[in-house]
Amino acid sequence: MSALLALPALWVDHDPREIANGLLSVLTGMLQLDSAYVRFADAAGDLPLEVWRPSGARPPGELTRALGRSGRATADGAGVPGAGTVVADAGVVTLPIALPWESGTVAVAASRVDFPTATETQLLRVAVGQAAIAIHTARRLAQESAARRAAEEALLRQHELLRALSEQVAPELAALARRVQDAGRPDPGSRPEPGAVRGGPPALTDREAEVLGLLAQGLSNKEIAAALWLSDRTVERHITSLYRKIGVARRSEATAFALRHGVV
Repeated sequence: MSALLALPALWVDHDPREIANGLLSVLTGMLQLDSAYVRFADAAGDLPLEVWRPSGARPPGELTRALGRSGRATADGAGVPGAGTVVADAGVVTLPIALPWESGTVAVAASRVDFPTATETQLLRVAVGQAAIAIHTARRLAQESAARRAAEEALLRQHELLRALSEQVAPELAALARRVQDAGRPDPGSRPEPGAVRGGPPALTDREAEVLGLLAQGLSNKEIAAALWLSDRTVERHITSLYRKIGVARRSEATAFALRHGVV
């Protein structure tokens, strides 16, 4: 009996069909059966899991007939016993599986006159119950594994999308960076007037001069913020400050000032 209780541990990492076949192997060897059949319903609504011994296209005839008598016949000719206890009929035993998380039926047959004994009936119950536990665990782990794989695949798709967007935007960012560098570089052919942006009144800070240069090139506040890695609010403060220093009130006047003083 203790060996039967350890069956779920032996079936760890096995799929439901392997567990069902393992159950029939245990029952056939332990009870010296001539034939055996097991059916586990699928709570998700998929086709039930069915295996039988001896193997063939259909379950053994004596089991099919016994299942049909003990419950309602299924579409393939087998049957599902109604609720109740073990049913013995001419050397064939049927046992319903009615657990909160698994349901189905088991049918076994042996040609021995005394089959099944009370001990064999108890062993059958225990083995089937342990298999039901193992199959329920295997199905739950399979569902969790499928959900984990789906989440990993979704995360991988997001990473690939971000990488593609990065590759697409990189040339535009590089061009914008060059424009920023060019805006901060004085034109060799132009000479700022006395009192120009740098060094004399109005004395703009280096950052304000950069903002003014980009503003004069027609960049919006958001584009200036992106180019200089600043927040929109910081750019607005720089523009307000430089407007006050150079004595203008609108972008067109600031652009004209920048052109006159060689900022662009």
